[in-house]
Amino acid sequence: MKSKADIWISLSLLAFCGFATWRTMKIRVPPEDTVAGTSFVPWLMIGGMVLLALLLLARAVLRAASEDAVQMPDRATFVRMGLFTLLMVAYAFAFMTVGYIPSTLAVFVLGLLLFKEYRIPILILFPLVMTGVIYLGFTKSLGVWLP
Repeated sequence: MKSKADIWISLSLLAFCGFATWRTMKIRVPPEDTVAGTSFVPWLMIGGMVLLALLLLARAVLRAASEDAVQMPDRATFVRMGLFTLLMVAYAFAFMTVGYIPSTLAVFVLGLLLFKEYRIPILILFPLVMTGVIYLGFTKSLGVWLP
């Protein structure tokens, strides 16, 4: 039953990756002293998303061959997907003005709540650990400044 939803999601992700590729190609890349240039993270994310979307598509197509009835996701899933998209757009706007750490912590917590994670240790520890690991990975390992 999940095959059609997975096909739609993977095709939507591939379309988004096409849009992100077009926009990433417009990033001016000045000479920099860092290991990773201005467009490194977008290309890394696009590549990872394309790979995972293709894997999801392949799995869905193989699963669809063995299923009789295929259904679309229910309305609640579509609403959560739309809200998550809006959350990511808000994060993109808040990232530079509010700063990396507070905006990322807020997005992690809101994203977990959106997907019905209510356990307090997960709501506190996961955002703190992931935000810290990402921040240190970019600033210390890659030499990339984060606001």
